[in-house]
Amino acid sequence: MASNGRYTTLLLFEALEEALKALVAEDEQVLTWPKAKISYAHCLAGQLQLSLRRVLGLSEDSASPTFFSLPSEVKVDIFVQGLDVLVHDRKGKNLLGLVFSTDYLGKAQQDLLHQKQKEGCRLVLGAAFLPQKEYILLYRPKQESMEYLHFNRYDGTTTLLKQREVEGDSDVRQLVLGIKERKKRKKVVSEPGQ
Repeated sequence: MASNGRYTTLLLFEALEEALKALVAEDEQVLTWPKAKISYAHCLAGQLQLSLRRVLGLSEDSASPTFFSLPSEVKVDIFVQGLDVLVHDRKGKNLLGLVFSTDYLGKAQQDLLHQKQKEGCRLVLGAAFLPQKEYILLYRPKQESMEYLHFNRYDGTTTLLKQREVEGDSDVRQLVLGIKERKKRKKVVSEPGQ
């Protein structure tokens, strides 16, 4: 039986890329459904299970009783520990954690990515499935920064877009998304007797 050392960051990322390619090719209709996060998670987890088997060089014989299992009791689950998809072993070692949305990831979701990375998850990524774009925007936490990558839906390649510091002053090299902060309304408190 293989050890968890077999699941390198590079191998996990390769498996995710293959799963995203298959998701776009085979489950494209699901990506058009509004508010279908459970369906996204289910489809992506299934594709990830298959792509992990391929990158590990395991048998693709679907008639085999071990076809749906991975070595070292590794499992692919959805909606666990605040993550949308989690690849882990039954001993508590988290190998790959995913958070995704049909819009840009918010601050709370990005903070969760950093938290899971600090907790020791081998590879943590966020994915923004933007229906109007020809790419899926991937978020990858790195120490005190966040990398933004484009996964091209058509050719299945991933390229680094930019990196930004999480804390501190921003500079011109950092990615700034066109997301406006909402102004908080002040409640007007009326005095008694008015």
